[in-house]
Amino acid sequence: MSDNGLRKHCVKAFVPLPPQGYWNKVHAGQKVKTIPLPPRPPGISGEFRFGQWDYREYERQLKENEPVAPAFDEPIETVRERVTRNLGVVLAAKSLSPPHAAFRRQVEDDARQAAQSSWHTAIFDTPLEKRRLRILQGLFYGLSRLDSWATVQGRETRTIYVGVGHQSVSIGLERAANRRRTADGKDTERLKFSIFKGSGTELERISWMDTDEQSLEAQLSTIAAEIIVSGELQYREHQVWAYEQAVRRREEIRQEEIRKKLAAEKAERERLIKLEADRLKRLTDSAESYHRAQTIRAFVASVVSMPAASTDPASVARWKDWALLQADNIDPIATGRIWDDVNDTGPSTT
Repeated sequence: MSDNGLRKHCVKAFVPLPPQGYWNKVHAGQKVKTIPLPPRPPGISGEFRFGQWDYREYERQLKENEPVAPAFDEPIETVRERVTRNLGVVLAAKSLSPPHAAFRRQVEDDARQAAQSSWHTAIFDTPLEKRRLRILQGLFYGLSRLDSWATVQGRETRTIYVGVGHQSVSIGLERAANRRRTADGKDTERLKFSIFKGSGTELERISWMDTDEQSLEAQLSTIAAEIIVSGELQYREHQVWAYEQAVRRREEIRQEEIRKKLAAEKAERERLIKLEADRLKRLTDSAESYHRAQTIRAFVASVVSMPAASTDPASVARWKDWALLQADNIDPIATGRIWDDVNDTGPSTT
């Protein structure tokens, strides 16, 4: 890998790069100051890998090594304090001119359709929707101070993700179910801001809502900090989940090996039983063949000892030789086959 390629991977993984000329000094033999690494940014993986993930290598490593439970250098409260300090004050935008890039296309498309057709009811023209977008706009700009990015999907901008390091945090900003009554007795609609526990779920990690004492705008700094912290929590939860999965898979591998070992031992026992049965069968077959050979020989001896007067001696001799040859052919002792009866003809595992 080239130096530039390595540099790109480091930047992508949020690994700090040494200052200009650092490696030139190292190659020149000059003494350089080792720069301590900063704390791991929220949501950033603590493991840096090159190339594609190899499942077979993962299984091999898992088989040989006990999974290590994840450990995190900082308590989450320390992360929260640092994030709050680095973020500073986050304020809602005063205007939507121009709209944030994350939802600019939706706002412009909505305005264009409203201008072109009287049948189209503008989505973002109500006071509540304008306020909602101003909150999101200020929030997104505030989060960008910590290199977070925002993605807003859907025509009505209801699917929202914030990138925190390598994590994607799902958030929502919607009209609350209950209304707020103002001092003059009028009902005003409230907004509710939610941080969800994962993508595609409505399970909330934490939420805020307009109250009589405090609007969402006044809570925006806290909300922004919690979004970043949620990215770190997602990373930690995933690490714990991955560890638990590794422990489970390692146990599955162990159980699979036990099952394979038991199956192999059973197969070997069955093989030995079958081999012994085959040996016994060959032994009884040899005994039967031997008795048949002896019967033929006794029969030949009886015939030869009492030849018929009219029988040609040459014919008797020819028959005798043929009959004894047949006896020898089936006699396991004469042929030597009996000594092979104890030999195993099946495959052996040794």
